[in-house]
Amino acid sequence: MELPPLNPIWDSLVRTIAAMVTLAPEYVVVQVHGDDGPDGGPYVQTLREEDGCMTLEAASNQFLDNPLDEGAIANLLSSGWNEPELDNGMPNYHRLVGPELAPVDIAKLLTHTLIDVYKITSSAAFEMAPLQLFVELLNGEFGEPTGMNFVRDDSDPRDVGI
Repeated sequence: MELPPLNPIWDSLVRTIAAMVTLAPEYVVVQVHGDDGPDGGPYVQTLREEDGCMTLEAASNQFLDNPLDEGAIANLLSSGWNEPELDNGMPNYHRLVGPELAPVDIAKLLTHTLIDVYKITSSAAFEMAPLQLFVELLNGEFGEPTGMNFVRDDSDPRDVGI
């Protein structure tokens, strides 16, 4: 999966999504807030499968206040997303990725989808779930101290290799 480089303005979002994907045991949701509010704005999400694969989802028109036009849907489909399958309980666009795909690559794919398909801008506000994990990431609180020594005091566990 080769994606074009993102503008560095998106690095913090990519790092945050990658860290969430790395640490979340089951799922991650990135909800875009804007004029539509949290219920009608675009979102992308992940679900970790038992076999180590991950199902990625991107909001379908069923959940958007401002529906995707034909061009945006064509962009989704041409970039590897599958159409919603309501009969199979999959109401969103979706794709399955294997465990060999690095969290940073998943994060870049989701970020590209938000930018290229949903046309979000860097002025958007984001809500991340699970919320407790997001708060821990922001505060750098990952449970009890490990007692380990690090060579550099400025090591950041949220730096996932961008």
